[in-house]
Amino acid sequence: MKIIFLCIIALSFIKDLDAQVNINFYSFYEDWRIINNRDFSELTNIFSINYKPLPNTFFMLSSKYASVGGDVNDLNGLSDMQLLGRHTLEKINLSFNGGVNIPVGKTKLNLDEFLTSQVIGTDIFNLKTPGFGQGLNFFFGATWLKQLSDNFVMGLGVSYQIKGDYQPLAINSLEYNPSNEISATAGFDIKLDETSTLTGDLTGIFYGTDKVNDVEIFSSGGRIITNVVYKKYFGFDYLSILGLYRNIGLDQFQGIFALLDNEKINPDQFYFNFTYSQRFSPNFNMKYSLFASIYEKTASFFSGYNIFGIGINPEFKVSSVLSIPVFLKYSIGITSSQADIKNFELGAGLSLSF
Repeated sequence: MKIIFLCIIALSFIKDLDAQVNINFYSFYEDWRIINNRDFSELTNIFSINYKPLPNTFFMLSSKYASVGGDVNDLNGLSDMQLLGRHTLEKINLSFNGGVNIPVGKTKLNLDEFLTSQVIGTDIFNLKTPGFGQGLNFFFGATWLKQLSDNFVMGLGVSYQIKGDYQPLAINSLEYNPSNEISATAGFDIKLDETSTLTGDLTGIFYGTDKVNDVEIFSSGGRIITNVVYKKYFGFDYLSILGLYRNIGLDQFQGIFALLDNEKINPDQFYFNFTYSQRFSPNFNMKYSLFASIYEKTASFFSGYNIFGIGINPEFKVSSVLSIPVFLKYSIGITSSQADIKNFELGAGLSLSF
């Protein structure tokens, strides 16, 4: 009901303006099976509205409602809302970005719900809703682009996120304060010829120290993420090849917990994706994907996996206003030291553009 109410308000506000509006409703069902052990599923409903009042100004509001079940304790509720904005000074190719995480999501979990939240938050599952509620967070940043030649563009970006306190567990009064974080990005875009491009970027994300009731307990290792995308066009069709590497530093206990040994938990990741987009008609488009994720072996139970999968994404354009995308994905993960895992995902949605 909150999402519908926000949608009505937004439409009433913009209906008389000469602006671009896009409203999206998506629903995803994700099923993960740990062979000979247990399985769980998550159903996520996503709402977002994109509003572009001017060619150089953009806003987005998004939220989710998710339900988790299966061989884990049930967990369901709203996630936090995100409000994002961007304004570009086109003459100097400088964009300013900002946003706020609005804490309407579920917090103060009971112990059973908290244990489920630890499972769904594991990186290897890459769920649409890996977590529900946090505190009041803000971020702001800037991005600068420079065209060095007709075929080469470079860019630099930096952002800073301020994170607020919240109470993750209902069984105690502990206030958890995740550390603020800063990120920096450098990227490029090369036009190889009239039908192909090569883009890439390198991002570093760095954290401070998490606190519980103002006591330092934990610091997350920094993240270094690099990816390169090659894209080749064949008329309306195109081939896209993505390679990504995510390096995750060692998390460390702090304060009175610093005597504990620090073992690496979150694994590094290599990710590859091959996508071909085929246009059958102005009203029907199909994307085919092959992908693979290779995870480092760490102390985590869910590490050391090689995941291989396929995906199909048909999209039906009913009219100039309405599009219906559909998502199908299947993957399997294998490792020498743990049980194999399987994943099936089905999604569909409505996209309205005005």
